[in-house]
Amino acid sequence: MRRTVWMLSLAAGYVDGIGLLYLGGVFCSVVTGNLVVLGMTAVQHVTDTAERAALAVVVYAATVVVARKLPPNRCLLAELLALCALCGGWVITHHDPRGLTQLPLLAMAAIAMGLQSAAMRDSDVPTTYLTESVTRLATGRFDPLLLVPFVAIPVGAVSAALLLDRVPWLGPAAAVVLVAAACVARMVPPRSPAPAPQPAHRAPAHSSR
Repeated sequence: MRRTVWMLSLAAGYVDGIGLLYLGGVFCSVVTGNLVVLGMTAVQHVTDTAERAALAVVVYAATVVVARKLPPNRCLLAELLALCALCGGWVITHHDPRGLTQLPLLAMAAIAMGLQSAAMRDSDVPTTYLTESVTRLATGRFDPLLLVPFVAIPVGAVSAALLLDRVPWLGPAAAVVLVAAACVARMVPPRSPAPAPQPAHRAPAHSSR
């Protein structure tokens, strides 16, 4: 899974960017952020946003529970299918989901992110949230790979904002490409290092009498 961290982190940032910009202003994977949004909007009686935050939390959590026993490769393939379904919904809504049409798309995005979290459950580097990575850095368990999501997730979110503002028909397709590339990378076995050349042994010299 280490080879796919940057791809999956970019995809997660991209999908969360779509959630914040086009699916009701909520995250698709960050449960803590959605709970904060849910609390604030419930107090302020912003019913639509509260409903979307609650939906994202419930669907994401349920997906992680259901997928916890699936092998990581199957979780990634299922995530790819969920993102393809999200692309279909994006097309059906003419690249601009509004009102109730946001709900099924948000649910599909949360399913995709829940599947990605389930796929990375045994990895030392989460790709859908950063709190655990910060904690590991603070406790001295430094792994340079932990820094990858800190760069890739914001880049993915910025990419969603820039790309969809200019080419809205693109929708979640970029995330589909990234997750598909991660699936392919998982199927290709890593190269084993070439064996070091063995020193040549000299044949013992025969003494002549």
